[in-house]
Amino acid sequence: MMEEVSIRVAYDSHIIDQMTEEEILACLMAESIPKHTVPSKKATPRENQTQQQDDHVDRYQRENRQLQQDSLRLEQENDVLAHRLITSKISLRTDLDQAEDRVNELTKELLKTRKRLKNAEEEKRGKEEEAAQLKEVFSAKLDKAEQEVKRSSGIISDYKQICSQLTSRVERQQAAHREDLDKLRNAVLACSCCRQALDSPVMEGFGSTAPYQRSISTREPGQQRDQETEPDQQTTGTREQDQEKVCLSGQVTELEKELAQTKLQMVEAKCKIQELEHQKGVLQRDLQTARNSWLSKTVSSIRSAGGGLQSSSLPSGRASAMGRSLHGLPLSAWSSR
Repeated sequence: MMEEVSIRVAYDSHIIDQMTEEEILACLMAESIPKHTVPSKKATPRENQTQQQDDHVDRYQRENRQLQQDSLRLEQENDVLAHRLITSKISLRTDLDQAEDRVNELTKELLKTRKRLKNAEEEKRGKEEEAAQLKEVFSAKLDKAEQEVKRSSGIISDYKQICSQLTSRVERQQAAHREDLDKLRNAVLACSCCRQALDSPVMEGFGSTAPYQRSISTREPGQQRDQETEPDQQTTGTREQDQEKVCLSGQVTELEKELAQTKLQMVEAKCKIQELEHQKGVLQRDLQTARNSWLSKTVSSIRSAGGGLQSSSLPSGRASAMGRSLHGLPLSAWSSR
């Protein structure tokens, strides 16, 4: 029964589709006008039965037409709903495709960002290893330079102490030699034969002989005779003292040369230390610059990745759920996946 009704409704809808709007409107107007029949005469029972049957037929026809109108209206509503359903399906499919494309793009960007982050971490580890090696090398060189400076300062202090000792010794010997030379000079001036040697240009550097001559002239004749017996012994002692003075002056000259060489080595060591400190400062600045650039690159890449994820707005349905799941995951969860 239901199949017959559905077939009839489909046939009626087909017929209505073939009819024009004017025909449909005319049918509706004709059906809306009531039909009243005025009996002209008294009806017979048979006529009454026929009239009742006609009334039933008319009622059934009216019900049929009403059902057809309802069916037509339902068909139209069904068509509208089907059109809306198809349109919504198409729009949802389009939004879903766009969301999937956006997800693919974000996945590619995420992979690229992870790759860049991995490369940056490897570069950072390499820079840190290189910096550690450079620090070790420079610390070793700096320790070596400090040891050389300490050794040089120790040598310099030893040389200064030796030079001070030698200087004091030379001063004492010079004082003793002056005393001996004064004695010798007095003895020579006491001798008449040695005065001519005292007047020679060699002895002029030791000072004027007038004071000694005046002192000799004031001495007694007995003292002069005693002093004339001593010139030979004093000349031999003077020669030995002169030789010792020459040796000491040679030693002092050698010590001065060694001291000058030590000072030169100390200056070179200080220059090397300054150069190493300058290189250390340059390397520290380069290392700091590399760290800052790596940090800025990492932060910018992470920010760009986070901004790309936040700027993506997915539509309704499955796309919105996928967007919420993507926004809810942190970067560590993505890297673990």
